[in-house]
Amino acid sequence: MHEASTQDVQPHVHVTRGPSKYLDVWDLPDDQVIELPLNSMHQLNDEGVRAFTGFLGTIAQKPHMCPIRYLDWRYMPEELKEECWRHQKYAISTNPTAYAGLKTFTLQKIGKAWRDHKCRLKTTHYIPHPRNKAQVKSNRPKECIPKDWDVRVDHWYTEDAVIESKKNRNCRSKQEDLHTAGSCSFAVHAAKNAKANGCPVERAALYSILHTRKDGFAVNPVVQEKMDKMKELLVEPSNQLQSSDTSGSIAWASDDVYAKVMSKERKGCIRGVGFGPSPSGRSSKSALTDLQIRSSQSRVNEVAQLKAPLAEMQEKLSSFDEMKT
Repeated sequence: MHEASTQDVQPHVHVTRGPSKYLDVWDLPDDQVIELPLNSMHQLNDEGVRAFTGFLGTIAQKPHMCPIRYLDWRYMPEELKEECWRHQKYAISTNPTAYAGLKTFTLQKIGKAWRDHKCRLKTTHYIPHPRNKAQVKSNRPKECIPKDWDVRVDHWYTEDAVIESKKNRNCRSKQEDLHTAGSCSFAVHAAKNAKANGCPVERAALYSILHTRKDGFAVNPVVQEKMDKMKELLVEPSNQLQSSDTSGSIAWASDDVYAKVMSKERKGCIRGVGFGPSPSGRSSKSALTDLQIRSSQSRVNEVAQLKAPLAEMQEKLSSFDEMKT
């Protein structure tokens, strides 16, 4: 009797609401867009950035817009990236630099969300050892295209993929510089700090804010040592950056306190300021070219609209002359 009653007891199933689909954003009419405030570095610095990046995550999971058969975001066809850019429901600035910055940020975020999506698929479905490949293929998620799923599973079981996965896990286990920013971007944290203190924040000061837990301690001893060095250097007024920008942009310089503690800057990005900004301050060439094409097309359309009534007037004049003769 005891065994029978034990078997009848069903395990408790934790019910979740499922992933956010952002249907309120998808269902917006074509003539409505959502405004996005930007700081002077063209980063999103408002709480709305959470909803924006979450919406971009839904784009990354669309199987026809971002197929999982491609091994790297760099190999994703440009026409698919352009389709992702056209489907975003947020206001686009007419300023060329801001436009290019937002487009670059948007596509980079979609690329990251696409990689995270593939990672979750592997975590959920992958079973080590090649003998399990057929079983994994048969357990295809309903949101995946069959051919794309087969390509993705075949890649997981290649020798190169297995070696790379082990190497990546080993590198990830050695990472010590972990932040506590959560789902808020660095720019949002900087904007909050600037609003509260009435002055901009430099990345050395922001480093301490974003690497401290709720209990007031650093995430680990290595980070604590770096924080102590930065605080010690920031005491000297000569090491402090002078900035009057309170838009939420993070003050930085190639020889600031952050660079002195964390070593020299790397090419192509600025550490400690979050997603988007580059040392040159310029965004991708493709984004600027896209805006130039749109501007050129609008000028062509304007010229065509002006030529149409002129041609009609010339036609009337010529017919009038014919009647006189």
